[in-house]
Amino acid sequence: MRRGGPGRVPGRAGVYPLLFALGAAGALAVAWSFDLSVAETAVTVLLGLAPGFLAWEAFRVSVPPVDLDVVAKKLAVAVKSQWEDEAKVRGVNDPYPLPVAWRPADDDLAESWPLLTDLARAWPGGPPGDPGRWPQGSVGLAGQDGRIGEVFTDRVPTRRLVILGEPGAGKSVLLIRLLQDLIERRTDGDPVPVLFSLASWNPSRPLKAWLADQLRRIYPGLRVPAPPPIATTATNSPGDLAQAMLDAGRILPLLDGFDELPPALHLEALDALNRALPARQPLVLASRTAPYRAALTRPEATVRLNGAAAIQLLPLAPDAAAAYLRRDAGGPHTPAARRWDSVIARLGTDTPVGQALATPLGLFLARSIYTPRPQAVPESAAAPHPDHLCDTSAFPDRTAVDTHLFDAYVPAAYAPDHPRPLRWKAERTHRALVFLARFLQTHRDGSPDLVWWELHRALPAYTYNVGAGLALGLACVLTGGFTAVSGLMGTLGLAAGLILAGPGRPPSTRLRWSPRKFAAGFTFGLAGVAGGLVRVLERGDGLNPAVLVTLGLAVGLMSGLAFGLKTEQPDLATTTAPDTLLSSDRRTFTLGLAVVLAALLAVALAIELTPGLRLSPGPFGIEHGAALAGGLGIGLSYTAWGHFVMARAYLAARGKVPWALMAFLHDAHERGVLRQVGAVYQFRHIDLQRHLARQRP
Repeated sequence: MRRGGPGRVPGRAGVYPLLFALGAAGALAVAWSFDLSVAETAVTVLLGLAPGFLAWEAFRVSVPPVDLDVVAKKLAVAVKSQWEDEAKVRGVNDPYPLPVAWRPADDDLAESWPLLTDLARAWPGGPPGDPGRWPQGSVGLAGQDGRIGEVFTDRVPTRRLVILGEPGAGKSVLLIRLLQDLIERRTDGDPVPVLFSLASWNPSRPLKAWLADQLRRIYPGLRVPAPPPIATTATNSPGDLAQAMLDAGRILPLLDGFDELPPALHLEALDALNRALPARQPLVLASRTAPYRAALTRPEATVRLNGAAAIQLLPLAPDAAAAYLRRDAGGPHTPAARRWDSVIARLGTDTPVGQALATPLGLFLARSIYTPRPQAVPESAAAPHPDHLCDTSAFPDRTAVDTHLFDAYVPAAYAPDHPRPLRWKAERTHRALVFLARFLQTHRDGSPDLVWWELHRALPAYTYNVGAGLALGLACVLTGGFTAVSGLMGTLGLAAGLILAGPGRPPSTRLRWSPRKFAAGFTFGLAGVAGGLVRVLERGDGLNPAVLVTLGLAVGLMSGLAFGLKTEQPDLATTTAPDTLLSSDRRTFTLGLAVVLAALLAVALAIELTPGLRLSPGPFGIEHGAALAGGLGIGLSYTAWGHFVMARAYLAARGKVPWALMAFLHDAHERGVLRQVGAVYQFRHIDLQRHLARQRP
């Protein structure tokens, strides 16, 4: 049994009894060193009794029990709401979802069908589904559109599936359809499907640790601690709900972008997947066909995804693509639809435009650029004509057409006739999007996740740390007066900036009181007064010990209030939109700063009003400056908003991003340039991100 008993918090909680013992021993040592009388010794030791009691009580506090069934239900609600909203923004149903069909993948890309059925039947407890619904062979995996949920749940014996397709063939859209279908089919006890992008995974890192980090980033509510033995890390330290859900098999990972990993790591990645996820763990892996085939046919070694079936997405049928273009233009017999006649005549051929528009991505980009939307400006210029795509002198091959479509998509999304009003000039918009794409490629290892509370990574480390420290030191100097002491406190403020204001905190929704942190603050507050008391007794100022004891209790109480706050992560069932999280985190920062500042100012005032204890002259006293610097430092350590503001200010001053960055990101999401995945933004397609990252600002 783990030390401390079930539900008890090991590790840091055990420090508080140790601090109590050390404090009592230190008090006795001080009494012996200064040859204090019995009464003075009693006062010194008395200052350690209350924090010792509070520390012991804090040590005995247990983490409340966690019901993973409730957590799974809340997470399912959040996932469902998130992707329903995203489907609306992406216009998936405008005018209707693009048709996607598939067939069984080639035999060399999947496990043999007899092996899959035998494996599922041999699992302890039996197969995950009804064997009566399994097809007689892999040919029964063929299907289209909304049947992907049925194929995965009822036709794949092991519920482990690889989705293969060409670039832009619709793999990500099919994963979203599968996710939504699984959410609708989900019953109590079923795992919650969550979509992950593998672009930022390094296979040398344990898969579950990476998945847990992604869950915490996308759904910050999963950062809530979970008591052992429900969740523990490899070092036996307490885990959180993200770790607990993974360890309990309550997450069904839908892994997109296997081909986005470096080719040299593909075999290592497949091996890591096999080792990290047990055979009975359902999962879906999506990849482009050629990289996946290359990984499975390397001469030196071959690794397959254990127990997985595979399907291959088919190119769009020419008649389906033609019908979609005409319907999107208003109907088959409208003048706007006839603008597409030359392009439609080339669909299904080997021409550059015919190849480029054989995928859902190419078709979406083309119609976004060349089909006019309802115009907000009646006098706007005429929309570009799709016949331009048929010019083989301008576009001699498919790559040229693809590049043109990516180049033209962003200007089309910010065109003057777009229903959303323009707030930023085209040049500034382009510069900001290129910067953000390059930031993801260079500072986030190609990850698609644009996380506002990690924007500080774009700043040089020394610039960020010195700036934070100087801000705290300046606050101390301005309120304490320009004296030698204030200079010293300013230096301490710089140190506080480097230690307390270190970035990386996740966003918070509100503050709560922590008995353990209150006990620690109370302890250190009394320890500080004890040191002052010894100094006073040594000088023989004749202060009343009762006054000093009362002062010590007051200082300890205020110190406990200042340091006894802890942040709370958002509820999974509530919205986790990036701008919503930023607003709640800003409120948390403001409230925390007010509480901490009030408590520390009260301590400073109590010290100043006690005869013989005032630290400095000046209009306010340096104590107040230290209080302000300490309040800012602690406020920064509680939340992510302050770090975001500093990073945004630096980048906006250099012209990298607009000052209203969150409004810019929200606008880009509404225009379809970005997509929202939980609490983070992503570019609509990884190829668009990479295309922009290669451009000059």
